[in-house]
Amino acid sequence: MRIPSVVLLAVAVIEALGQSAANDKGSFFLYWGYNRACYSWSDIHFDGPDYDFTLRHVRAVDRPSAFSASLYFGPTTIWIPQYNYRAGWYFHERWSISLGLDHMKYVMEEGQTVTMDGYVNGTRSIQYTTLEGSREVQLTQDFLKFEHTDGLNLLSVDVDHYDHLWEARSGKARLRAFEGVHAGPVIPRSDVRLFGAGMNNRFNVAGYGIGAQVGLQLNLLRHLFIRNTVKGGYIDLPRVLTTGKSEDHANHRFWFLQHSIVVGGQFRIGAGKSAGH
Repeated sequence: MRIPSVVLLAVAVIEALGQSAANDKGSFFLYWGYNRACYSWSDIHFDGPDYDFTLRHVRAVDRPSAFSASLYFGPTTIWIPQYNYRAGWYFHERWSISLGLDHMKYVMEEGQTVTMDGYVNGTRSIQYTTLEGSREVQLTQDFLKFEHTDGLNLLSVDVDHYDHLWEARSGKARLRAFEGVHAGPVIPRSDVRLFGAGMNNRFNVAGYGIGAQVGLQLNLLRHLFIRNTVKGGYIDLPRVLTTGKSEDHANHRFWFLQHSIVVGGQFRIGAGKSAGH
């Protein structure tokens, strides 16, 4: 029985996709880049002396910096935009583990109207005094400013699996897809003003983040790569600092989606050639 040529071609393609001519096992990598992010609504709970309330379905956005070469590439200003950096190791030719930080920014949208459940005593705010119950409030500056802009820092361990897609005949370029998971603490510096009182707080381990990512990685020449990643997950922050007083707290949880583009290098320690060459 003759096997159709289209079947033979399909088998060859599948085999080619399943393996790469390069072997990355034992190599290390570093990268740096920038991100954009979006967030689901969240219920934000505030409590302290003379108040305990929850704001329902609060909307927030990120805060990207307008591009300029001096800002994004200046040695003293690269920390201002929403950035990503990471270091990792290929413990298998198709698996890596890495540690890095995703610096996102979370900004509550000013002026939105939300439902407020709970109470505020007059000793805390005359304007927003309310008995236990629900009411509609507008989130203006005199009531609440709520931001993680220094920032929403996810320090995560990522584990990624790679699938070979394409390699140039010269061996100097190759394209891979990857998918993985991440988890780690979230260390925001939260800028909060509640009833006009507050501060840009210190960095604080406020909770954790967990999720997954997918993307494409293009390796060029011997050491360079460009990585395009979409990462999504869940963030739970039960210990957010607010007014700067130890008895005042906030907590909230939400989903996030992040897109990042980074540039990095891949190398072997003690080897004369990079991975795959």
